[in-house]
Amino acid sequence: MPRKKPSPRSGAWPILGTREKTRGMSSVRVGLVDGEQVWAAAAEAVPEGLLVLDDTARIVVFNQAAERLFGRPRASVLGQGLATVLGDKTPSLTALVGRDPAQLIPGQPSDKRYFSVHGIDDTLLTLEMTFSVLDLDGRRHVVALAREAPLLPSGPDTWLETEERLGNFASNMPGIVFQRVMRPDGTLYYPFFSTGLVDILGFQPEEMTLARDGCLDAIHWADRETYLETLRRSAATLTQCSEEFRAIARSGEVKWLSGTAQPQVMPNGDVLWDGVLIDITDRKRAELWLEMIMNHAADGIVTISEDGLIESANAAAGSVFGTPAAELIGRSVGILMADTEPAWSESLLQRYVLTGEGSLIGAGPRELRGQRRDGSVFPLEMALSEVLTEGRRIFIAVIRDITQRKETENALIATQERLQNIADNVPGLVFQRLLTPEGELRFLYLSNGAREVLGFEPQELLEDGRLLLDAMAPDDREVFLEALKQSATRLEPMEDDIKVLSRTGEERWLRGWSRPYRLPDGAVVWEGVSLDVTDRKRAEGRLTFLAYYDPLTGLGNRSLFVERFERARLFAQNMGTSVAVLSLGLDRFSIINATIGHTMGDKVLIAVARRLQQGLDAGAIVCRAGGDRFLVLLTGIGALADLHEAVENIQASFETPIEVGGQQFDLTVSIGAAVHPRDGQEAETLIMHADAALHRAKEDGGRGFLLFTEEMGTRAAKLMTMQHKLRRALDRQEFVAFFQAQVDVASGEIIGCEALARWNSPDDGMVSPGVFIPVAEECGLIDAICLHILTDSCRWLAEWSKRGLPEIPVAVNISGRQFHNSRQLLTIVDQTLAETSVRPSLLELELTESSAMNDPENAINVVRMFRDRGVSCSIDDFGTGYSSLSVLKRFPIRKLKIDRSFIMDVTKDPNDAAIVQAIVALAHALKLKVVAEGVETLEQLAFLRSIKCDAIQGYLFSRPLPGEAMADLLARGKPHPQPVVS
Repeated sequence: MPRKKPSPRSGAWPILGTREKTRGMSSVRVGLVDGEQVWAAAAEAVPEGLLVLDDTARIVVFNQAAERLFGRPRASVLGQGLATVLGDKTPSLTALVGRDPAQLIPGQPSDKRYFSVHGIDDTLLTLEMTFSVLDLDGRRHVVALAREAPLLPSGPDTWLETEERLGNFASNMPGIVFQRVMRPDGTLYYPFFSTGLVDILGFQPEEMTLARDGCLDAIHWADRETYLETLRRSAATLTQCSEEFRAIARSGEVKWLSGTAQPQVMPNGDVLWDGVLIDITDRKRAELWLEMIMNHAADGIVTISEDGLIESANAAAGSVFGTPAAELIGRSVGILMADTEPAWSESLLQRYVLTGEGSLIGAGPRELRGQRRDGSVFPLEMALSEVLTEGRRIFIAVIRDITQRKETENALIATQERLQNIADNVPGLVFQRLLTPEGELRFLYLSNGAREVLGFEPQELLEDGRLLLDAMAPDDREVFLEALKQSATRLEPMEDDIKVLSRTGEERWLRGWSRPYRLPDGAVVWEGVSLDVTDRKRAEGRLTFLAYYDPLTGLGNRSLFVERFERARLFAQNMGTSVAVLSLGLDRFSIINATIGHTMGDKVLIAVARRLQQGLDAGAIVCRAGGDRFLVLLTGIGALADLHEAVENIQASFETPIEVGGQQFDLTVSIGAAVHPRDGQEAETLIMHADAALHRAKEDGGRGFLLFTEEMGTRAAKLMTMQHKLRRALDRQEFVAFFQAQVDVASGEIIGCEALARWNSPDDGMVSPGVFIPVAEECGLIDAICLHILTDSCRWLAEWSKRGLPEIPVAVNISGRQFHNSRQLLTIVDQTLAETSVRPSLLELELTESSAMNDPENAINVVRMFRDRGVSCSIDDFGTGYSSLSVLKRFPIRKLKIDRSFIMDVTKDPNDAAIVQAIVALAHALKLKVVAEGVETLEQLAFLRSIKCDAIQGYLFSRPLPGEAMADLLARGKPHPQPVVS
């Protein structure tokens, strides 16, 4: 009987997490809230349009965001198919997700698809959709997420229109245009084939299936391993993939296909090739017989009677046709011609004798297709003429094997095609530029990159070379022309960096390299390439900005503050005035982050920055020190009354609520101040004293102002003493690396360790990290300590390897500031690995969750650069920060480390247990390993083993050990659990 359709209510779906309704998930109760209500609330909380289709391809969930995007009420959609919202031309689910939905891994999204729909106000929207699958009650459902797609940067065309144009373009190209994707696990799939597939192999795109080894079924079995190895090598090195293999057509005929494709790495780690396969079957067949006659390329001479019989043939003719010359005599000359040669027929000579008509006879050399006795066909050039001798008419054929000439022609064509393909794939312009003796600049050749980079068609620039000059700023144009003149005069290679304005008005940077040569008429030609380095230029500008400015508020950062202070101090000394440093903090700002989220909190901080700038004199400098703390530099302070007046103005400016996103926030500020020269000479000292006053003001209840005093200075003095000791300890190399083992939960084997900083002070003995780490972080010495531990760890790695001990990776903590100063960190890591001869795969860098999420885009780029070097990265103390899942999934990291604060009571506190279980599930869904820190009891180990946590670190198996003791532990093998007794 037909399956009952799901209820239109969104609660008709079973709630995820309930043991009775969800297969393969742990029992997570939702208190007294009904499961259907939770599912409905969760669906409505998703900001994208959410559609869920059951295993009959009918819509069973359609949230409010989907109603807005598709312009349809929920009641009219539930129970219907996708065509209800996407139109009658909606592709099948197999086409949408790139394969049979039954083959998709649950939770793994498909490639993006684009559709045009009419929204709620009947405007035409382009939607970006992804599809994934979910198993519920043993039934497979398809989950679709939809959002409005961005416009193409080059104009108003939508992605869908572009995709449609590219599809039409692909359909009109010779050969098979395809897309191939290799996932990180090595599996392959093919999202796209052009209609050339039908023309060459006779298959429809949807008929192409994969064999067990990952190859297409149509690929000849003997070529599959070579094919896969070529793909793996291209994916690993990100170099062009040149492939040539046999394929079996629907008719059973074996076809030879050849092509090239350039790989690129997608944000999710997939490797994508766009390419074209050309049918080279004819060429391959020709190569077979050409190879057989390579050593017999001399001309052949054959005499033929009127009735078409061979009367004589020289040895070269026998060699050309693969038959001993003696065996040719007496046989029809037709055996030398291919059956498919239209210019030859058996009656050709007889018809000429009778009528005098014969297009080949006496017409000079003609290219024909010859055929050997074995049936192989080859190109030849034949001149056929008649001779009357002794009353007889005979015909003489001079036959030249033109195989080599044809090969050369084909090779030239292939070379031209390869060069064109290379030029078209260069991210910039490949050009041939000419400067006439009269000074006119012209282009002789331009690749299609002109269209991509400049917005000009290559033909436009070929017709008018000044279009490029006109796109430059006047000053840049003069510099370019002068460099061109110098290069032409000296015939020296030319390097140029030019900024141009594309046809769309976008600034683009081009870096060019070219080499000149002079023509006989005095003109100079340059052949070269100009690469599009716009992204790198913008990145360099971004790095320069980040060195001195806060990326969130646009205010200066601490570095800029210190630099401006030095100028202000010198000016104040000349003017006989003072300079004041204010440390300003928002009271109870953490409540905003906790209640309405960090996104809104960031917007509030931006508004606060603007309010501060508006409430101060023009000469004051406002910088952000981090978090909710700001620094203010006041100049021209003649008396303390001036300072108090400025502070009152700041506090008065916050009496009016700040409005952000339609919400009002009543904010108060606490302010601490230090005055130069009374409270210190250096900027860092004054900032420290102002911070001390701020902390005291906050301790007094906030919303106050305090000027630094000597009593506050006592604590600052202790802090400075500690800082002095830390600096001295660094100079004396008193910091050493201790190592705590990381143990595989399943096998009990040591699979790695973490390097921990320890301070072995000759005065105070072994100083607790809890004492010196906060001070080091506050005074900026944590970077030097981390680098010292990095070097010490690599030395021990080299020493353990030298002793023949098991090689395990060592995780080293990196401070947030080091991580943001990526260029210096990369250099230091490279040098350290080179000096110690340690393989990069044995080093792992740990960054805290907060530092990773502070500037996620920069963090992702830095992690990728380390990954490309073979150095892995992980996120430490996970769960204590504020990770964005949309950002986390893009991080190319290997593992997460659960903070010890969640492990401590994991067997006692259900909330901690739920959090740890959720982190493990999240990490595994993202293909990440999980290490739990602070494991001290067998009960904690049993719990972590039950939720399939990968590894643990803690006193249960090993305390932090010096390098020598760690070597002994590695030599012993598996450590034995030693529960900590509380």
